[in-house]
Amino acid sequence: MHFVNKLIIQGQIPYFSRIKKLLLILSFTPIPLYFFTDIYFGEYGDWGWKVLIAIMLIRPLADVLPRISLLHALVPLRKEFGIFSGLLIFIHSYAFFANKDQNIFIQLFNANNWAPDKALTWGILGFITVFFLLATSNNLSIKILKRNWKNIQRLAYPLFFFSAIHIALVNRENMWKVIIPVTIIIILWLMAHFKVTLLTKEKNHE
Repeated sequence: MHFVNKLIIQGQIPYFSRIKKLLLILSFTPIPLYFFTDIYFGEYGDWGWKVLIAIMLIRPLADVLPRISLLHALVPLRKEFGIFSGLLIFIHSYAFFANKDQNIFIQLFNANNWAPDKALTWGILGFITVFFLLATSNNLSIKILKRNWKNIQRLAYPLFFFSAIHIALVNRENMWKVIIPVTIIIILWLMAHFKVTLLTKEKNHE
């Protein structure tokens, strides 16, 4: 119980720096998986979406539930999970066109792929967004872009909505699978923005 209390309530993760480095290495595993396995491209997109949901949840949950320090300890790991999710989404998009013997970079300029009611359109928007996010997820970009780096990384938010719309249009019969997590995240964002907290830390009594 003492370990659980230190982990969840105090947010003390053993060997945190080592775990962070390991997660950074593991975040690139989608690349060898694509080249050396026969995983269906849809699975990359499905897992990319699930990890993206988790990333979107971590920060507002940490603000809304300040007593659970573990959530705050997980916030610095969003970069590693972001690279993992980004690569999954990138591969999903690339493999979709590759399976049809098409080049996604050429298809970006195909007018037939652009219409607000097409799932493909929102998928391409997600691909473009994740491309910039991945390209700038490194220390060199931080040095070059400086203050603008954070603005580019905020593209994760439109990526979330582009992905949500894409999935909803692909699977119109089960839109609730998208509507529910999106609604929960929006509510948490609003709660965090207006500083609404739950399970607040107990004040010391004099």
